[in-house]
Amino acid sequence: MSQTEQQSPRPHATHHPHDPPPGTGRRTALRADLAAFLALRRLARTRVTVTEEEGCQRVRVSGQLTFLAVPRLTRALARVPERSDAVVELGGSFMDHAAYEALRSWSAGHRARGSRVTPVGRSGMPLLDPAGAHTCRPWTPWRNHHCTRPGPEEAGSGVAGSRLWGGVSAFQRHTAPLVREELSRLAREGQRPTQLFLTCSDSRLVTSMITSSGPGDLFTVRNVGNLMPPPGADAACDSVAAAVEYAVEVLRVDSLTVCGHSGCGAMKALLTSAERGGPAEVPGKPLDPTALERWLRHGAPSLARMTGAPGRPADDTALSGRPVADAHERLALVNIRQQLDHLRAYPCVARRVADGSLTLHGMYFHVGEAQAYVLDEVGGRFCAVRAEAAPIPA
Repeated sequence: MSQTEQQSPRPHATHHPHDPPPGTGRRTALRADLAAFLALRRLARTRVTVTEEEGCQRVRVSGQLTFLAVPRLTRALARVPERSDAVVELGGSFMDHAAYEALRSWSAGHRARGSRVTPVGRSGMPLLDPAGAHTCRPWTPWRNHHCTRPGPEEAGSGVAGSRLWGGVSAFQRHTAPLVREELSRLAREGQRPTQLFLTCSDSRLVTSMITSSGPGDLFTVRNVGNLMPPPGADAACDSVAAAVEYAVEVLRVDSLTVCGHSGCGAMKALLTSAERGGPAEVPGKPLDPTALERWLRHGAPSLARMTGAPGRPADDTALSGRPVADAHERLALVNIRQQLDHLRAYPCVARRVADGSLTLHGMYFHVGEAQAYVLDEVGGRFCAVRAEAAPIPA
């Protein structure tokens, strides 16, 4: 007897206008909503079945197992009778943190009642046991990983004993079997990301975690301060512009997102420089700035926008639901808007925004709150993204 548990995906699809030329606003909104809907639907289209077999219950999962599928996964697992051995067949290509926790918790409880749980891949080969000895999760910091530490025989083996290589080894043991099929498909077909994600190099920003994305979803560009040098800037800054041009012209992504974050060191450095009046100059000696100082000059327009340049009022960007904490946070918010303006100045971006095939978005991630905010450019406010999914518009 087979029982199938399915639920219609209810992702959150929101479009924030960016003042398109007359006559293109409605088309731009429809394209953005459709792109967001298709991207989320691909992540959410997951099928979970429970089948009674000789001596066990087989739970089959097909499709990407993300937080959107957790309710139907939980309901399907609840149909497995107590004291029945279970085989969990993970036939999808990706499992995110919420789904991992749901499966791990159920497996531990089912075993505690005297039953066996065996996770297998589509081929039937055993996979990592979510409730077994391996308790290191993909998003757990290295310092809390027992699985990335070298064993006694490797303790003095140099490279083999490093945390980095320990993490790579853990990936090969536990994660590679889960993603190999999807990565093989991507290798054959090539990448087709729908989003370019420009964000900071800060190690606390794990882009795949905060967007629940998998391999092939995001074309990611990272640098200190999530800065986008404007057209005509120093040729040494062509790397970021080249990545944007490739994403827009070759990959034909549907949207560009600039994501800043709380506690950004680049924003703090800009504020500190402004407070002391800029770097000191030695009379008769040309200033020889470091690479970091040269790079941070691209943040100067954001600083001027926040404080108010001559003839221009200070930017009043706000957060919905709470006041902006301090100047450090305000500059991070204003910087996102400024970098979006720089992006729009590039001809390849401007053309596609004008014809309605490309949208731009701003996002702010507060690390301490684990909270994402999305920019509403019309109102000049960053609105918190809620946990509950909104219905898909008809």
